[in-house]
Amino acid sequence: MSLLQKPLVVQKFRDFHDYVKNNDGKIGLKQRGLDMNLNNGCNLKCEHCFTLSPQGLNTKDRIPVEKVKDIGDQADELGIFEIDLQGGELLLNKEYLFDVLNALGTERFYVYLTTNGYFMTSEIAKKLAELGVDRVSVSIDSMDPETHDTFRGKKGSWERAINALKLVQEEGIAPYLNITVGRYNVDSDDLRLLLEYSKDNRYTTLLNIATPGGMWRNMHEICINDEDSHHLINMRKHYKNILRNLWDPFDRNREGVIGCNTVNRLYITPIGDVLPCPYVHIKIGNIFESSLKQISENGFRVKYFREYSEKCLAGEDTTFIKKFMAKEDTTIFAPQLIKDLFSDKEILPDDISLPVPRHY
Repeated sequence: MSLLQKPLVVQKFRDFHDYVKNNDGKIGLKQRGLDMNLNNGCNLKCEHCFTLSPQGLNTKDRIPVEKVKDIGDQADELGIFEIDLQGGELLLNKEYLFDVLNALGTERFYVYLTTNGYFMTSEIAKKLAELGVDRVSVSIDSMDPETHDTFRGKKGSWERAINALKLVQEEGIAPYLNITVGRYNVDSDDLRLLLEYSKDNRYTTLLNIATPGGMWRNMHEICINDEDSHHLINMRKHYKNILRNLWDPFDRNREGVIGCNTVNRLYITPIGDVLPCPYVHIKIGNIFESSLKQISENGFRVKYFREYSEKCLAGEDTTFIKKFMAKEDTTIFAPQLIKDLFSDKEILPDDISLPVPRHY
């Protein structure tokens, strides 16, 4: 399904563009998207997994299909235009995934699937296209198959990931090559080879910044620094097909930063807990107990999530990382609580109204 067949999504994206443009190029309090971890089960054992799936954490829990429909209805009312369906690895249970897509109402959203690509087939790619999936993001860690397979814990995973990108492209789905970038590879030949491969095959490259959480809890040495961030901006100008969620997608000079997307892109776990983003394991609500609107407002009451930050809080802001990230025994299924982390000065009281994002 082409975006031309999704006029509501196009209008929502225009609203987002107008808001950012009229808010001095900053994302502000404008709701943008949802990342939904439908089920945490996975077939790989990735060294950097932020959900601790390799440890078998909550692999049987999943968001009920009927709840997905309710979440979709609420997201649509909030003007959310993009939804990323994640795991775990969702193609482990493709029938459940297909039911989710049917329930979601994909005509209302720019929908993408994040996958390791291991189980992708031409038949599955065709079905995803029929169900309204606009993009499939496949995670690749190296252009060297052995390096990728070692990192992912399964022989043959590189070949299948590479093939998955080709299969979805053949079905008219936008192929995104996902790369995790940290101090260990930010200026490496291997990263440049990945970027060249993505450009040559007319893929889009999505950069995810390494964060000290999950399997990499307290590994602060992986975090990129200011020099690395500027280096990535220069790479963005050179390759032109590179994205980061906090970069301004409307800036023709490819320099603008709309800001960290915490709360602007909510992360929902299989048990319904809602986090400010996939990598900040702090609970701001539960979808079975509160509405998305209430949860969003609760998240934006925290000054760090409300105020503009040109850095990713989870992967670049060293002050935030040291104070609030990766506390002992913290996971996406056992997140920290706002009341236990932040002082009264860092949270707006409930009787103070938040600014309402402008609509156009």
